[in-house]
Amino acid sequence: MRHTSEKHTILIIDDDPDFVEALRALAGEEFHLFAATSGEEGLRQYSANASDLVLLDLKLGRGIDGLETLRRLKRLDPDVPVIMITEHVALETARQAGQLGAAHFCDKALSLKEIRLVINQHLHNLPWRRAYRDAMQRQMHPFIGNSPVVQRLFADLDIIAPADRPVLITGESGSGKELIAQQIHRKSARAHHPLLIVNCSNLSPELFESEFFGHEKGAFTTALQTQKGKFEQADGCTLFLDEIADLPLAAQPKILRAIEYGTFSRVGGQREQHADVRLLAATNQNLEDAVKAGKFRHDLFYRLNHLRLHVPPLRERRDDIPLLVQYYLHYHSVTLHRSQPEIPADLMETWQRYDWPGNVRELSTEIENLVLFSRNGKIDRARLRIPVSNQTASPDFFEPFFTLPYEAAKENVLTQFQQAYVRHLVVQHEGNLSRAAEAAGINRSTIYRLLNSSSPHPDDAQEN
Repeated sequence: MRHTSEKHTILIIDDDPDFVEALRALAGEEFHLFAATSGEEGLRQYSANASDLVLLDLKLGRGIDGLETLRRLKRLDPDVPVIMITEHVALETARQAGQLGAAHFCDKALSLKEIRLVINQHLHNLPWRRAYRDAMQRQMHPFIGNSPVVQRLFADLDIIAPADRPVLITGESGSGKELIAQQIHRKSARAHHPLLIVNCSNLSPELFESEFFGHEKGAFTTALQTQKGKFEQADGCTLFLDEIADLPLAAQPKILRAIEYGTFSRVGGQREQHADVRLLAATNQNLEDAVKAGKFRHDLFYRLNHLRLHVPPLRERRDDIPLLVQYYLHYHSVTLHRSQPEIPADLMETWQRYDWPGNVRELSTEIENLVLFSRNGKIDRARLRIPVSNQTASPDFFEPFFTLPYEAAKENVLTQFQQAYVRHLVVQHEGNLSRAAEAAGINRSTIYRLLNSSSPHPDDAQEN
């Protein structure tokens, strides 16, 4: 864990120099702030020197956009907190960012004070989150579910796991394919050896063969010493290839040969070598279509497809949602060092009706956000990032205000309503304040003032 006296580093990826300078002033002497003006530059900076937190603009002027940059950042480091910032608020875009693992989504129209609060909350809990995730990874997460489709999946897994044959795991992004790979390994004869994980999309096509099969010293200019590849390192173990549809086409025959015969040669080497590896592969793409399009070899597909497990999306196992909610409530409460909040019954019903296009990953991100901003065991409904239909104020919402004098309570409720109303209005009009003001019949300056005001909380009022 980082010593408390050390400064945290923040990488901001934004092509707006005025906003970057405002954040530099906000950071002061508290943080080390590094800036990049494009997604590609930001990825290079993060690869060279990982930061504790990333502020990422959604609309970048050149190169890849914010969502693609977020996707690639999460491949580099799944644990890095990424706060999306933008002047163009759109509910669908915020939802996509949540599915990709964004920790928070901020409108640039909000006050810098509120942005600083979000930054500090994520940085404060960073050591706990990483330490707990490391511990949980060592224990291997269970795949949670009691629904009929999950029970069928478990029954097939119990038959396949001891077979010591390649397995293809299919399913949508965020559905839990890696957890199923872990379960297969844990129930196999290789369970006492490591499970090695390789994300195929992270290996560059030019260097794939060297990284996967290794190279001999002098094989190319930068090969200063002999290097074992991923396949050789997995000798006696289970090797999990995630996103296998991204395998370079030219390397696929060598992968097939390694799977069928366990033989390979390092780049620049003349000697054929052997490794005893059980291969598991996963994809969220349709490999049959990739074969028809000539992007994936049919012989490799047939070899992998001999044993196949399909992980159902969350919308096909809605009965498992309460179990998953309780698991991630506990997980994120410990990770974020928070008291575990209660989830109201009406919200749980809403979650069970929602389709969860980002699957379990999206559910986990939603709960993490609610836990982070909960207070005294109560969630803040304004932090919900999924659409909530027919949501009305419940007694749980008003309860914190009952301890205040009447006028103070009324003023607090009114202020929260005004801010929630205006933010919803701005989202509806995709960030256009003029159209939002016209639709509401109020001045544009009023909307801007409410967006930049700090929302009071009953506990704060009691302290004053």
